[in-house]
Amino acid sequence: MFNPFAISWFWRGLKGHSVTFAVLFASLLLGWSVSSELSHLLTRLGVHWLYVMIIPGVLFVWLAKHEDRFIRDESRRKLYARGLIVGSILVAILIAKLRA
Repeated sequence: MFNPFAISWFWRGLKGHSVTFAVLFASLLLGWSVSSELSHLLTRLGVHWLYVMIIPGVLFVWLAKHEDRFIRDESRRKLYARGLIVGSILVAILIAKLRA
């Protein structure tokens, strides 16, 4: 199944040098959705279903906007984001080759 969010996260991670969206892309590509896990956690905590849908999006956007506070050097953010994207693509190709 094709996920349109993966393309958006790929582009934001690559062009915008966003480590947050690069992590989201890598996790989706490797078959582990961070947003899904966060939603399951919120559901288990008894959070209303509407907030379960809204909170992960708000959290990821907030993290993306404020990641310059966590990783101050732009060249490092660029390196981490591109490294995560390229690394996850290579790992996904390796997994596909090993399974075949």
